[in-house]
Amino acid sequence: MNPAADIPEIDSLSKEVFDTEVRPAIKPVVIRGLVKDWPATQIGQESGAKALFDYLGSFDNGQPQNTLIGAPEVKGRFTYSDDLRSQNYTTQPQTFTQAFNDLLSKADDGHARFIQSAFAHEHIPEFLKHHTMPLLGGGAKPRLWIGNETTAQTHYDLSENIACVVLGQRSFTLFPPEQLHNLYPGPLETAPGGIPVSLTSLDNPDFEKHPGFEEALKHRMSAQLNPGDAIYIPPGWWHHVRAQAPLNMLVNYWWSEKTAMVKSPYAAMVHSVMAFKSLSEAERAVWRNMFDYFVFEKHGEAMGHIEPLQRGLLGGVPPEYRASTIYDILSALAKEVGLPPPPKPPQR
Repeated sequence: MNPAADIPEIDSLSKEVFDTEVRPAIKPVVIRGLVKDWPATQIGQESGAKALFDYLGSFDNGQPQNTLIGAPEVKGRFTYSDDLRSQNYTTQPQTFTQAFNDLLSKADDGHARFIQSAFAHEHIPEFLKHHTMPLLGGGAKPRLWIGNETTAQTHYDLSENIACVVLGQRSFTLFPPEQLHNLYPGPLETAPGGIPVSLTSLDNPDFEKHPGFEEALKHRMSAQLNPGDAIYIPPGWWHHVRAQAPLNMLVNYWWSEKTAMVKSPYAAMVHSVMAFKSLSEAERAVWRNMFDYFVFEKHGEAMGHIEPLQRGLLGGVPPEYRASTIYDILSALAKEVGLPPPPKPPQR
């Protein structure tokens, strides 16, 4: 395989430059030393993992989270089970302190252990007072990822993402969104973390089974992050993340500049699959053009030729019509399976 291209790097970055230059480019960027002054980063660098875990444990409020546990044969790679009907790991409710103790005391048992996407404010709220993200406002809540040598199989996120390495080292391999078809995503229903994951191994790809992956590899980018470093990943960029030290910690922030009017976009996609996938190619082309016009506004503002109040719902759903529009959709779907309409939403 040809070597991956390096992800561009920046040594220092202001919030103004981040908002006006980095984010509009919609390209990943490594930000060296962004969180090098965080107390947690410095403790881990100077005194090691146990001292860092003791520090974080002093903030533990006893709220349990589900630690991911992979058997030795998983080799730290969290993904689907072989039959794609579940995942290849189990979960165990643990407080942060319990999880830290296991990571330290059971280091030789071969199991992969991983605190995944745990909100700091729900488990160690005091952490927020001493660890701020200079590139973001207060809306994005930090999530913690702490474990041993684990691998997050190639996946994507629907939000913008800043990921910061606090302890250990992490390698990132990224693919642009348009390589989706060459990355062979698995099913949504059993996806680890609720996001489809690539079925292709980055380390030992099967080009006979996944021939398009050869093309995807031509577009990959990579970077190695050390404590204090961060990476910005735009929405939809596929990323494979490997924690390479015996013990590792990462903090990430997900956010969206504009929030969707519904919180389950995959439900809309499933509805679209049912509505359009079985149509003839000519009919699908008609609907593809309509989605480009009304939804993705490929040709400019949808129905921009008439006044906003005259456009109807296809020209955009006003916030005050959100509940009634969802009700109309549910009523239409209820008829499909012979159910009565749902109760009307309360008036506001």
